[in-house]
Amino acid sequence: MSVKIIGIGKYLPERIVVNDEISNHVDTSHEWIYDRTGIAQRHVATNESSLDMAARAAEQALEGIDRESVGLVVFATITPDHITPSMAAEIKKALGLTNAVAFDINAACSGFIYAMWIAESLMNGSIPAGEHAEGAGRALVIGSERLTRITNWEDRETCILFGDGAGAAVLEKASEGRGILSTYVKNYDDEKEAITCKANYINSPFWEDDLTPEPLKMKGRVVFKFAVGAVEEVLKGALDKANMTYDDVDWFVLHQANGRIIQAIAQKIKQPLDKFQISIEKSGNVSSATVPMALFDLKETGNLKKGDIVALVGFGGGLCAASAIIEW
Repeated sequence: MSVKIIGIGKYLPERIVVNDEISNHVDTSHEWIYDRTGIAQRHVATNESSLDMAARAAEQALEGIDRESVGLVVFATITPDHITPSMAAEIKKALGLTNAVAFDINAACSGFIYAMWIAESLMNGSIPAGEHAEGAGRALVIGSERLTRITNWEDRETCILFGDGAGAAVLEKASEGRGILSTYVKNYDDEKEAITCKANYINSPFWEDDLTPEPLKMKGRVVFKFAVGAVEEVLKGALDKANMTYDDVDWFVLHQANGRIIQAIAQKIKQPLDKFQISIEKSGNVSSATVPMALFDLKETGNLKKGDIVALVGFGGGLCAASAIIEW
């Protein structure tokens, strides 16, 4: 039995920070940022939490859907508002999803597709689950991030990239073939510490290490090289499982990490750039939220038609990468 997307939502904070404003904090310019990343602006949460943004995106995705029919919530994030309770438990409570089993995952920028993969497996009963989740008819999958709260605003290599926001999708079991055709996920050892961010814990009299908080750190060139190779691997893996090729794909919806990365991947797999959804210009890199946000943007253009084949691809910290092939 297939699992399909029946609702999708997106939320961006009201505060917009353009490149020229970034140049007030570090030595950079609009031209320097845009030429290297394809980013012109990003949205920054000033009074919205990750939960607030997730709730707004989820409410949009759930429009017209019976909330009691949702048996599962999988929340992907690297910037939860707190350690416990989980963000999924909080969204379950906030939205009145009384029958849902809820939990968080951390797979960084691949998080949304990892969450889809887990949800699909649970909904089809291939993983033992709780009373409500096993064989659940519907699932809510969310990616929500406040990356600007872990950004080093003195590092011009990273602070120019990140923004805040949320994306959500509702999945439903369907008897027809349309929906998720295949998934492929993979983890890679981050031997060069390409993407890291220390947890912020309270000092203990029994702990001798320095617990000074550290912001997100990223080695751009290492990430670029990893991304191009990993995307090709997981994308081909998912397409092979679906008995398809790159040419069968109508739309590529990649993690919006950097415009140059998307261009390099298009060249690598010999596909025209106009088959790739580009949303990074107006929202920046929002980690786990970028894939559902970009899918929402593609739907809003009116170009996404029933029966179109869409390749979703995430890549990032861990290191990890994931792809899902869906028939819209």
